[in-house]
Amino acid sequence: MKWTEKAWDRIVPIYEQIITMPFNQELLQGSLSKERFKFYMAQDAYYLGEFGKALSTISGRLRDLDQVLAFSQFASGAIVVERALHEGYFKTLGIPDQINPSPTCLLYTNYLLSKSAYSNVEVAVAAVLPCFWIYKKVGDHIYSQQETVKDNPYKNWIDTYAGEDFAKSVQHALEIADQLASQSSEKLQEEMLEAFEMATRLEWMFWDSAYKMEKWSI
Repeated sequence: MKWTEKAWDRIVPIYEQIITMPFNQELLQGSLSKERFKFYMAQDAYYLGEFGKALSTISGRLRDLDQVLAFSQFASGAIVVERALHEGYFKTLGIPDQINPSPTCLLYTNYLLSKSAYSNVEVAVAAVLPCFWIYKKVGDHIYSQQETVKDNPYKNWIDTYAGEDFAKSVQHALEIADQLASQSSEKLQEEMLEAFEMATRLEWMFWDSAYKMEKWSI
């Protein structure tokens, strides 16, 4: 069994909660409030900027040049999407350029930045994988239900994560994770699984915090 197959088996219960949580169910139906979506897009833009930094750090730590190039392209892609959000949704939704991260957003981004800089690079790759894979799975799930929903106001977001370009990036990231795992000890593979599972939990928390429009308590 490939490492990525083990990883997915491990987080299936979390993924099932992700696709049934209120944020994604209302996004699917097009009934998600504009204020919640606006909050989510602002936090996602902040996240993508920090995610791009984590990917760039990983790129510089990899040894295989094809993998270095791939993660460099992943990093630039995250920044391109972040800039596209500013040019598109930020203007239409009236989101300010200066974004203060929510507690969950800060927790998630700091977790990825820490792993990318200080953990074994194999573990760092596993930690960033849910942002690729979970988003693709959720995007595909929502897209598959769109025939039952007319004029979904969030169609552009859905199409982005269900698109072919994103699918290619996800597949490439999965292949790299399997390559690294195949050259790793059982102990290191388990550390990779733990990082993957933790980041998947943080994916759930990110959507949940957006639905609650999470604020700092103090």
